[in-house]
Amino acid sequence: MVKFGELRIQQLKKELEGRNLPISGQKADLQARLREAMEADGINVDEFEFDGPETSTKVEEKVEEQRTSSSVDMNMLLVAIKQMAENAVQTENRLAQQIAENTSQLESRLTQQHRLVQQITENTTQLQKQVQEKFSKFEDELSTLKNDEENLKAEVLQLSNRVRELQLHGPAPSTNNQRLKAPTFDGSIPFQIFKLQFEKTATANNWNAADKVASLFVSLKGPAAEILQTIPDCERDNYEALMSAIERRYGSEHRKQIYQIELQNRGQKMNESLQKFATEIERLAHLANADAPVDYIERVKIQCFINGIRDVDTKRATYALPKERLLKRFRTPSHRKELRY
Repeated sequence: MVKFGELRIQQLKKELEGRNLPISGQKADLQARLREAMEADGINVDEFEFDGPETSTKVEEKVEEQRTSSSVDMNMLLVAIKQMAENAVQTENRLAQQIAENTSQLESRLTQQHRLVQQITENTTQLQKQVQEKFSKFEDELSTLKNDEENLKAEVLQLSNRVRELQLHGPAPSTNNQRLKAPTFDGSIPFQIFKLQFEKTATANNWNAADKVASLFVSLKGPAAEILQTIPDCERDNYEALMSAIERRYGSEHRKQIYQIELQNRGQKMNESLQKFATEIERLAHLANADAPVDYIERVKIQCFINGIRDVDTKRATYALPKERLLKRFRTPSHRKELRY
């Protein structure tokens, strides 16, 4: 008879088989499984005596335990190898499927890229063709413009030579026609007005360059005649040089500021009619803004006219008028007779 702790592996398996329990595992597993089954049956495991040889050598038990352990390890190893093989097959299948999907996607992308490159190539070829056509057209137009430019230069040169010839050897004015008297200039009137009158007189009298120079010398009076002393001898026969020298001295640039100040400060005087006040505003507006656009001068003229009206009711009524209507009144000659609002 043997105690529970003295049972060998074969005896433990035999007891487990008798109770229809698994017999796999090491000795400690077998003991734990048998103890649990016996305690479940109400048996005191430590006091219960089992049939079998009373003694057993530790060597036999060790050998039996190693044999059982080796068998278990071999089974586990075979199971592990089988599982690894199955995992390897599954991994291989997944890799093959993934490679196939990636290959299909890559082929699709390559096809799209190839189509895109083909389309870009076609567009580039078409664009190069259009650019070449436009460039050829531009070259033709440029060549035509160059030819026109040469022809225009030749015509301008001919006209310049003709004008110079007319200036130097212009036709003598007819003695039967009445000659206009050249205007005089002493610096008291705006230079631009004198210049305009002088050149209109020269055109009407068919003066050549020499006639202009002689008449200009005679036209200068008072302080303006003193400028002749500053003209070099080599330029005294040059009409353009003489007129430029006078313009530098009496040009309207330095007078513009004076006229602008007068325009801003000009108001309707006591007992001054609207007709006379409007005429004065119009004169100052043109003198103060001689080089400005016409629309700008008209706006300045209207604003200064309205601001300068003395009577408050008249000014209010004028403000109420549309600017187009007021501008029309300024442009028509009727306002010189009477301004009605």
